[in-house]
Amino acid sequence: MKFARGLLIFSYGLFSIAAQTLLFREFVTTFEGNDISVGIFFGSWFLWVGLGAVLVRKAQAIAEKLLKRIEILFLVYLPAFILQAILIIQARELAGIESYALWSVRDILLVSIIVNAPISLVTGMLFPIACRWVGSGTIQQGDKFPVSHVYMIEAAGSFAGGIGVTILLGFGISPARIFLLLAFILSLSVFLVRFAEIFIPDPRRAARLAGRLLACALSFLVPFVVCLCLVRGFDEILSTRMRVIKWTKLLPKNALAGSFQTAQAEYLYGTYRGQWVAIREGSVAEAMPDESAAGRIAAIALCQKPDAAKVLVVGSGLGLCRGLLQLPQIEKVTWTHSDSEYVQKVNEFIPSGLKITNERFEPVTADIRSLLTVRQGTFDVVILNLPEATSSVLNRYYTLEFYRQIKESLSSGGVLAVRTAGGENIMGTELVNLGASTKRTLEKIFSRLVLAPGEDTWFIASDSESVTGEPGALRDRFALINGAGDLFTPEGLLSVYLPDRAAAAMKNYSSADLPEQFLINRDARPLTHLYSLLLAARQSGAPAARFVKHLALAGPLAFLIPILVIVVLRGIYILKSAGQDKASSFDSSFLVFSAGAVGIGAVIILMYLYQTRFGSLYL
Repeated sequence: MKFARGLLIFSYGLFSIAAQTLLFREFVTTFEGNDISVGIFFGSWFLWVGLGAVLVRKAQAIAEKLLKRIEILFLVYLPAFILQAILIIQARELAGIESYALWSVRDILLVSIIVNAPISLVTGMLFPIACRWVGSGTIQQGDKFPVSHVYMIEAAGSFAGGIGVTILLGFGISPARIFLLLAFILSLSVFLVRFAEIFIPDPRRAARLAGRLLACALSFLVPFVVCLCLVRGFDEILSTRMRVIKWTKLLPKNALAGSFQTAQAEYLYGTYRGQWVAIREGSVAEAMPDESAAGRIAAIALCQKPDAAKVLVVGSGLGLCRGLLQLPQIEKVTWTHSDSEYVQKVNEFIPSGLKITNERFEPVTADIRSLLTVRQGTFDVVILNLPEATSSVLNRYYTLEFYRQIKESLSSGGVLAVRTAGGENIMGTELVNLGASTKRTLEKIFSRLVLAPGEDTWFIASDSESVTGEPGALRDRFALINGAGDLFTPEGLLSVYLPDRAAAAMKNYSSADLPEQFLINRDARPLTHLYSLLLAARQSGAPAARFVKHLALAGPLAFLIPILVIVVLRGIYILKSAGQDKASSFDSSFLVFSAGAVGIGAVIILMYLYQTRFGSLYL
C-alpha cells in the first residue's frame, strides 16, 4: 500500500509540472509571446496554489471529505487541465479582445487570474491533503504529518515530468498526445491505490469487499478509456480541432493546409489569397510571395552596397531571400532564424511553386552567433529582419556584442541593415528610447549610420564612406543593378530615404533623456528588450514608461531602501516588545514568504539569462 501511495504522489508531481509546461506554451502563444506574460503566468499560477492550500486549511469539513475521497481529487486534474486549456485558447474571446488588437497589461493580468485557476487550485488543495493521507492521520490542528516525505516524492515526480515533457516536445510529440500519456500515468496510479486497498487487513473485510471491488473496477475504467483514446488516435482529432480554432482567429478555416511542430513552437500554415502563410503564437511568422515588402527591404540594403554578392538574412525572410535570388549578381543568400528547426523543416511545407530550390540559397540551422564566428569577412550585406525584441530571445540580436560579431563577418565596405519600430511623424517617449538605444549601440561599433524612416525604421550601419542618405544617389546606384527593376522600382527609393524626416528622427534619438549607460544594449544589460516591452505596454494602453524609467535611473537603491525600511521597523518592534510574553509567527511566516519570492524570482531570472545568452528555452 505504501508503494502504491508513493507512486501516486510521484505521478501527482509528474503530472503537475508537465501540465504546467504544456499550459505555459499555450499561455505564451495566446498572450503574444512577450516576457511581460511570463511573470504574470507564474504569479497567477501560485496565487491559486496558495488559495487552494488556504481553502483546505480553513474549511475543515471540506478537507475531511476530500481526504476520504482523495483519489477522486487526483482524477479531477484531468478535467481541470482540459478546462484550463480551453480557457487559455479562448482567452481573447473571454476578454472581448479582437485577434488583431494588442493585449493591455491590465487585461493580461485579469484574464490570467481567471484562466490559471483550475489546475493551480487543485494543486494547492492536493498537497496538504496528500500529506495527511500518506500519514494516515485525520485533519486536526496540531497533528504531525510527513511533509518532507511527500515533498521528496513529489519533487522526484516533478523532475521526471519536466525532463520527460521536454524530451517529448523536442521530438515533436503533440501536446494533446503528451496530455493523454500523462492522464494514463496518473489514472493508472489511482487504480493501483484502489487495487492495493483490497488487500488491506480489515475486521469488516467481507462487508466492505464488494464496495472496494466496485471502486477498483470504476477506477480501472479511466486508464482504460485514456489508453483507448491513445490507440484510436483521439489526440490527433483533438489537435486538429485546436489548430482550426487558433487559425480561424486570423484567417478562414478553408485556408488552413496543415501544421508542423518544432521544439520551440507550433506553426500553422495555409494558402490565403495567393499567399503561403505561416502562423506562430497567434501572429503571421511568414508570408510569401510578398513582392512589395520584400523588394523594399532588399532595395534599402542593396542601394548602399550595389555590388553585393553574398547576403545574410536573419529572421522571417523567405520572401526576401526569394527576391534577392532573382538578381544575377547574387552568389549566395544565407538565411538563419531564431528557431533553427523552423529553418530545417519549413521548406517541406511550402508549395512547389514558391519553394526555394536555387543552389545559391543556404539555409543554416546553426545558432547565428556560432555561424558568425566561422564566417569572418564573408558577407557584403547583413539584413536583420526581426520583430520587436519583446522577448529576451530576440534581444540577443540587438546587442553590442552581436553587432561586433556582425562587423567582423562583413567584407570590406559591408553594410548592416537593422529594422526597428518607428513612427511616420510623431514619436512618443517609448519609440524615441528604443530608437536611441539602437542608434547609440550601433554607433559604438560602426562609424557611419544612415536612417530610412517610417513605421518600420531601418538603420543602415557601415564603416564605408559610400553609405549615404541622399535619395537621388541611392536611386541611381540601385538602378545600375541588373534586374533591380523587377525587384523594386528605383524611383521608389525617393519615398523611402527621406532626408528631412531622417534628420528629425536622428535629432529626437540624440536628445533622448537618458544617460549613456541606459542606451548601450549589451548581453548583460538588455535595454532594447526593456524599451520594446515599454513600447508594447504603451501601445496596449498601459502608461508605464515614466515609472519604469525613474525606477531604472534610481538603480539598486529603489529596491534596497524598502527592504532596509522593513528591517529597521521590524527591529524596532522586536526591541519594544522584548519584555512581553507574546508569541509571534510573523518572523517565520515572513521567512517562508521571502523564500518563495526569492525562489520563483531566481527561476524567472535564470530563464531570462539563459534565453539572452543561448537562445530560446525548449519548453
